[in-house]
Amino acid sequence: MLYSDFSLEKNCTEFSGINIYNAVNDFGTPLILYSEKRIRENVKRIINAFMPYNISIHFAMKANYNPYILNLLKSLGCGIDAANQNEAMLALKLGFNNNDVVSTPNNLDREGLAFLINNGIKINYDHLGQYKLVQDLNPEFVSFRINPGIGMGEFKEITTAGENVKFGISYDEALKSYKYARDHGAKRFGIHMMTGSNVLSAKFFKESSRIFFNIAANISKKLDISFDYLDLGGGFGVPYRDNDPDFDIKAAAGYILENFENFNCIFNNSDLIIEPGRYIIADSAILISRITSIKNYGHTIIGTDASMNTLIRIPLYGAYHKIYIAGKCSDGKLISADIVGQACENTDYIARNIKIPSVNDGDIVIISNAGAYIMSMASNYNLLARPAEAIILDGNLRLIKKRESVDDMLKTFYP
Repeated sequence: MLYSDFSLEKNCTEFSGINIYNAVNDFGTPLILYSEKRIRENVKRIINAFMPYNISIHFAMKANYNPYILNLLKSLGCGIDAANQNEAMLALKLGFNNNDVVSTPNNLDREGLAFLINNGIKINYDHLGQYKLVQDLNPEFVSFRINPGIGMGEFKEITTAGENVKFGISYDEALKSYKYARDHGAKRFGIHMMTGSNVLSAKFFKESSRIFFNIAANISKKLDISFDYLDLGGGFGVPYRDNDPDFDIKAAAGYILENFENFNCIFNNSDLIIEPGRYIIADSAILISRITSIKNYGHTIIGTDASMNTLIRIPLYGAYHKIYIAGKCSDGKLISADIVGQACENTDYIARNIKIPSVNDGDIVIISNAGAYIMSMASNYNLLARPAEAIILDGNLRLIKKRESVDDMLKTFYP
């Protein structure tokens, strides 16, 4: 089954077997609605693609940190990729074993790095200076983040390797860094790479993994060290637009494993880690909003109760999310309109100049691929509340995050 086979049904009134109007009646709008079934399918597809190799899947918590989702992924055998000590702390609070949590921070202070070390969390240091901050703690395990010189992402802002990026170190710097760590007491090692986010080309992973494994092999041979793990990072993409290709996870896995096996004599005792986030969670959810106003002065502007405080990736990256109108997906006559939110910013556009069916006040707007980098990037700008979250489980609805009140938003302030 290809990734894009999951969609709305019954004229865009049903999602994963649940009537959307019922969900709105229960929890209001805006609402993030997840399908547990789809999350399970996405994880299983990754596992099957890498079979018979027992790949270690570490979910990139930056994509979504809802505790219910994280507990579900734990039950499916996933570990955690933590961007900092706070994400690692949440993983530990939820019962993840520290051996199943790897952190790849950048620019953490000593306190944050020390927390990770003291709690047995393996760190992929961004550069030698970060390791030196905590060198006196004598960390036995050391791993560095490699910039392999190539990168790819849906936008330049989410390309995390290659030229003009802030992440990682070159091969030459890595060689010096591992030698320094080895000579100053490190006994065990890992190595990490992350090249970008939402990559739809399976062939990209053929070249990037070849370069990464070659770098790791050279470091291993020159310094006479072995790696407990090789962490390939994430980047597996999902289609957002109608003309986006499906990401061929099986082909990507084949390329990665073929390259890995070419170095089997060096890495025969090393684990292989991947860090998918978006691929697991993006299409498992929709954002449901309601039309609150329609303005037409030569051009139609449709106002909704979903805003840039929730959908910041649209003004931030120019990201695209496909939009549907519940109960009107089969309508033939279309209008041209902008869809906007309630924030006091002219960048608060959900979509510009798109073709949609004719709409009325109160109609339900559905925004696709809302599981990843939506709630985790949301804010309370303009004191707008972040949405409620619910999940579909065995045909039933369960609330997994309540809608914020003004009191919720203000509770950390002192009068």
